[in-house]
Amino acid sequence: MAVSRSSLEDYWTEFHDIESTKDPDEEEEEDELPKTPDGEQEARWLKEVGLDAVVNRIKDGHGLTDDEMEAVTATLTSSQAAVVKRRVDTLSTTMRKRQKQNKTDVRDIFPSQETVNGSFYGSPGSFHRLSGGSIGEGQTTHDHVRHGSKPKERSFMKRGGYSMSGRRTDEAVSPDQTGIEMLSVHPKGTYHRPVGSRLSGGSLPSISDHEDIMFELKPDDSTHQSRGQQRLVYHQGSQQKTGDNLPNFTLVHDKLGVTQMSDLSASDMSQIRSLALLELTSMFDNHNITYRHRKAKKRVKDHGLFGVPLQALLENDRKIDSRVTTPIIFHDIIQFIEGHCLETEGILRVPGSTGRIKQLRGELEDRFYSGAISWAEVLPHDAAALLKQFLRELPVPLLTYEYIEAFAQVESIKEKKLQLQALCLLILLLPPVHRNTLQILLRFLQKVVSKCHANKMSLANVSMIMAPNLFLVSSNHSKFKGIQEGEISMAAGTSNIVRMLIKYLDILWTVPSFLVHQMRRQNEIAQQRKGRDKSIMKFLAKKDKSELYKKPPIVHEGDFEEGVIRVHAPNLTKSSTAIRLDNRMTAGHIVDRFRNSCGALNPANGRGDNKRTLQGIYCDPDKVSFAEEHTYLYETGGNICERCLDHKTNMMALYHVNPNAEWVIKTSNHR
Repeated sequence: MAVSRSSLEDYWTEFHDIESTKDPDEEEEEDELPKTPDGEQEARWLKEVGLDAVVNRIKDGHGLTDDEMEAVTATLTSSQAAVVKRRVDTLSTTMRKRQKQNKTDVRDIFPSQETVNGSFYGSPGSFHRLSGGSIGEGQTTHDHVRHGSKPKERSFMKRGGYSMSGRRTDEAVSPDQTGIEMLSVHPKGTYHRPVGSRLSGGSLPSISDHEDIMFELKPDDSTHQSRGQQRLVYHQGSQQKTGDNLPNFTLVHDKLGVTQMSDLSASDMSQIRSLALLELTSMFDNHNITYRHRKAKKRVKDHGLFGVPLQALLENDRKIDSRVTTPIIFHDIIQFIEGHCLETEGILRVPGSTGRIKQLRGELEDRFYSGAISWAEVLPHDAAALLKQFLRELPVPLLTYEYIEAFAQVESIKEKKLQLQALCLLILLLPPVHRNTLQILLRFLQKVVSKCHANKMSLANVSMIMAPNLFLVSSNHSKFKGIQEGEISMAAGTSNIVRMLIKYLDILWTVPSFLVHQMRRQNEIAQQRKGRDKSIMKFLAKKDKSELYKKPPIVHEGDFEEGVIRVHAPNLTKSSTAIRLDNRMTAGHIVDRFRNSCGALNPANGRGDNKRTLQGIYCDPDKVSFAEEHTYLYETGGNICERCLDHKTNMMALYHVNPNAEWVIKTSNHR
């Protein structure tokens, strides 16, 4: 359905307002990244997903064996493994040509082969890749094609080929193909693992290719969808009607708990980011989506408030308050608008006074950190215009040059559920300060929409106003008369992306449970390998001074009973207790045991002083500490670094998934 220019009136009004307020002396020149040498793009991508060792080995001129490639892809789905394999193949081909330009290689005479059923054979490591599954540790292969049909993939292999490692893993070739037929040829000293083999795993089930792997969602209106059609769910309940036609979803609760992005440690989020890039690349490849990286040729300030990168602002602000996660100036502008301007008619749409805004910016630059700014004198539309200027002038945009076009390309995916999955993955890929700032902005925009009855700003209005401010309207558009069809399409697409970001905020900041499962599996396999290495060191009588494998001393024998955990609360009066789990116990139930409920702190009988008893122990009520509103149970160690647990987490289920974890009661201000 074609989108008319008139239906995007707010977008074009904002567009022309931005163009009219631009300073000609600060014209932004935007261009694509310079063309990178062959293979460097693949090498950079492999490093971003944590495969630095693979890149170094290929660049050193060494191929990967079948077993090494299986180890690399052991915790990946078939689609993720295919993504890795394609880039490893491309990088290996490029490096071989670069290193042996003057030599003839038999692998250049016999290019690689793609079998009839779409399975790839022959690559660095030439691991089996059937269309429905991959072989890895704890994995099986499937003979069916994922989603029921063969995805369109860009084939870089041709008929009659050999692997980069110089061996073949296919046992037969198509009778229609020409050339030399090779049957099960393997180098001496290696073995061939059957396609259906399964290696032993840990306490987690193996990674497999499910139809839906990202979210557990369900439509809010189940009468219009068949059961099981969608698995991503967000319930808006009685939220205001804003006239948008986006479906309502409800997040289905996972027995292991819903994990928000702020719940995981920085180490875990780094690992999740690599997995998110793998999954996003696989999704975009399957939908034939490509995007370029933008690069702005502009000087970057390292001081001041406007035109300064978010990371630089945050580093400066943390010298004042080490706990902040977003720039203080951005937080203060948002806080002022939320407190005084939400019901102002046309907020965000009506432009402020250019002269007043310029004066306000100067005062902020000069006196903001001294606290000499009086926000009471700032007019609502001036504050809103200042907020939009702050976003537009970021030298590194909020959605980053690396992924801003990928956000826009999400609109080309047809299914709404897959669009949400792609947006969630992209948000995971943002740097922490960009992700946190975007979350605060979207939460603010939700509040603006919630007052639409007073401010006349619906979800559609707010989205069209904010889209050109977030997606960096190119200045050269104004050189052309009229609006081109492509620009209308871009306006509609980016407005719709902003609309989804606002409405589905709570879903999009949830870490998909499948990625957490993959991370746990990766950690378990890494621990198994370390254990095997330690056994070899002992066998060779080499002293291992590492503290990694030393078991903690046994203090409480009862803690080692099946289904019993010891919970530590170092900052509370009741600092430790053993708890026997049952099938109905949740993380919230455990936290409740550390609260001052049911008269846990009782008056001391027969005593005239102010001391009271806590489980038979006399204590000063002024020095006791109990779990409060923002107190949560944390899962620490085992197959994860650290995770703040949702109060509804089923503890027996989590105990079986991570039996070696420690359990700690702490305060969290992020939930």
